[in-house]
Amino acid sequence: MASGDELSTDAFAFPSSAALSPPVVISVLASILERHIARNERALAAESRDRDAAASGDDAGEDTAVTRRRVRAFDGGTELDMSLGAFLERFSRYAQVSPAVYVVAYAYLDRLRRRGGGVRVVRANAQRLLTAAILVASKFVEDRNYSNSHFAAVGGLDAAELAALELDFLFLMEFRLNVCATVFQSYCRHLEREVSHGGGYRVERRLEKALVCAGEARAQQAQRRHAAAA
Repeated sequence: MASGDELSTDAFAFPSSAALSPPVVISVLASILERHIARNERALAAESRDRDAAASGDDAGEDTAVTRRRVRAFDGGTELDMSLGAFLERFSRYAQVSPAVYVVAYAYLDRLRRRGGGVRVVRANAQRLLTAAILVASKFVEDRNYSNSHFAAVGGLDAAELAALELDFLFLMEFRLNVCATVFQSYCRHLEREVSHGGGYRVERRLEKALVCAGEARAQQAQRRHAAAA
């Protein structure tokens, strides 16, 4: 539990008893992650024998070994004792995380999966991986944030552990954190399609702090030049 001095330095105070309703994106993201976890755990069980056989050689490069260590840092310890929806709602309720943060966090998790570093969400790493992803996404999206120790308390982790996990997360992401407006919108559409059978969810799409992709910037410059010449 953070001390009173620590809380006084945070950007916000705890919300009043009239708690805000959780955004739609929480229900959408929790549903998708539950299915990802089930699929990933089936895949890992099927791959275990091959992985054990391939792991016999320690001739992997130093960079690969460091990446594996960073991935393993999110495993072990305790598993969530609540539903993913309830866990994600905690960040909305107690850290005032905006809907856009969840979308960006999901984009980060998808990038980690695509990088081939073996980072897949399962029960054993969901608490640590999601807490780190939400923390980093919040710092990218929001202008003001709670302290790391506050995020750690919301995520049920030790402050020192979360600090180390944040660093591991950043290195696994290769510090490429930008999610431009076009990519953000595409992830919103992806989330909506994933659960469209459940009743026409629509994810909140405001991302005020999005940077522009290089292609978008060039297109905007061309439009301005064309308008000026007209």
